[in-house]
Amino acid sequence: MLTLKNLVKTYGALRAVDDVSLELRPGVVGLIGHNGAGKTTLMQMLATLSKPSSGQILLDGQDIVAHPELMRRRLGYLPQDFGVYPHLSALEFLQYFAALKGVRDPARIRRLLELVNLQDHAHRQAAGFSGGMRQRLGIAQALLNDPDVLIVDEPTAGLDPEERLRFRHLLSEIGFSKLVIVSTHIVSDVENMAGHLAIMRQGKLVVYESPEALLQRARGQVWSALLEPQHYESLRGQVHVLQAQRIGAQIQARISHASQPCPGALLSEPSLEEALMAQRYALQAA
Repeated sequence: MLTLKNLVKTYGALRAVDDVSLELRPGVVGLIGHNGAGKTTLMQMLATLSKPSSGQILLDGQDIVAHPELMRRRLGYLPQDFGVYPHLSALEFLQYFAALKGVRDPARIRRLLELVNLQDHAHRQAAGFSGGMRQRLGIAQALLNDPDVLIVDEPTAGLDPEERLRFRHLLSEIGFSKLVIVSTHIVSDVENMAGHLAIMRQGKLVVYESPEALLQRARGQVWSALLEPQHYESLRGQVHVLQAQRIGAQIQARISHASQPCPGALLSEPSLEEALMAQRYALQAA
């Protein structure tokens, strides 16, 4: 179990992470927030790349701030900007990182290449890899030491839809037995694999719960209405519009509101993205 207690990280007057407390168990946790919300700063502290200004991080009760090596030997980390050595093949790249991590089992490297579907490209130079192939190589290096905690930052940025789907499935399977923390601002990246969502805003943890709980709270607050353009223009300044699409001469709008926003509006089942936006609007109003 990974425990965060009153975690704070400051840069001068800026509190990038502001009094965050969490208990994380095996499974996939989606860390969600807009750019600048504090996600990357939090993950860098969990990965022992940065020390907190105050607070504790405990891995199975042991302080990893005072003893970072306790985390490092049980950690797999894939940063957002993962670089490869272009003149090394995939196999050579993993052999190099295996040596750095003290992994001496050649069979494990072969198994990881198969796991990330790169076995047919093992001897190809990484310089010729697509963005998705580089990400898969990155996850393979993160798994070399069979980590108990895997942290990935914006893992699907720049991937095509097929590679994004494959990558999400891979992370979901890893989460069957490991703690996987996935930082993203793309809700679809985590909606079908995360057991819990940690939502950050301005350095604070504002929500930590299951997607099902978020959806349940949003039910009764999301409406669908087919509007004339002039009606839509007058309404949009009074309510929170989640989506709008022109259909012929009218506009189909999905709206977050505590009560019926206009005559003819019908309650709709929210998507997870809409539930998160409704949650954000509720927090702003509080």
